[in-house]
Amino acid sequence: MPKPKRALLVWTRPAVDDLLEITRYIMTDNPSAARAFADSIKAKVGRLRTFPESGRVVPEFPLSGLREVLIGDYRVIYRFLKSTRTVQVLAVHHGARLLDVQGPEN
Repeated sequence: MPKPKRALLVWTRPAVDDLLEITRYIMTDNPSAARAFADSIKAKVGRLRTFPESGRVVPEFPLSGLREVLIGDYRVIYRFLKSTRTVQVLAVHHGARLLDVQGPEN
């Protein structure tokens, strides 16, 4: 039986900026923890290539098509475009902050 085709993983500029900002903040106190955090995020998000619908639906926006992966205190918000088998990472967000992510118009 053939393996399912892997999804393309695309980090949006805002998501990259979020990850860099968080990593830089952690780095001021603990550089090795910052590297471990970034590596953990990348590894867990990387699994979405194989299992793009494995994240839960974002509770604040249940009809938006947005999903999330919880990693420690952080929420990685993404959407999966089935037609192109593309996972778009939209934001890396601390769970204690209010979520202000809006899905792109489609």
